[in-house]
Amino acid sequence: MDWNFIGSIFWKFSLGVLLLALTALAGYLCAAIGSLRNSLNSIRNTLNSAENIINQEIGVLLTDVDKTVKEVNNELPQLLQNLNGLTASLQTLSDSEIRTTAHNIQEMSGALNQSLQQLEELVQKASRFSGQTIEQAAFFRNQLAVSLTEVVSLWQGVKAGWDSFTSGQSPASSENGSSAEAPNE
Repeated sequence: MDWNFIGSIFWKFSLGVLLLALTALAGYLCAAIGSLRNSLNSIRNTLNSAENIINQEIGVLLTDVDKTVKEVNNELPQLLQNLNGLTASLQTLSDSEIRTTAHNIQEMSGALNQSLQQLEELVQKASRFSGQTIEQAAFFRNQLAVSLTEVVSLWQGVKAGWDSFTSGQSPASSENGSSAEAPNE
């Protein structure tokens, strides 16, 4: 066996295996690049769809905004005129109605305050009259009580004298009794 021949076969075999491995690696890289290309195409298609949808929606939205701005611009002078008319009406109403009402309220408040003052004076007079009446009633009650006490005492004295006079005591004993009772009174 020739060592050259074996070395040559070994060399060729190793080179063949290496070439097969490189071919497999190249195939794998091509498949990975193809998959990556498909993913990128999918992303590009998704972005294009999103861009188309956004362009359509924004286009419609911009058209609507443009119409709204034109309508507002067309109606803005009328709106400002109405607003100025409303302001003038409110000013007129304020001048005529609100000031008159405020004046009436002030007059009513003044009249009410005056009535309250008169009512307070009346209550004070009634209170003084009530106090004076109570004082006079107490004075007359006290005077009447004293007079009644004196009348009752006088009556009891007259009754006691009458009872002793009519009791039928002897004249000597009645003189002793009356002389004894006289200093007590």
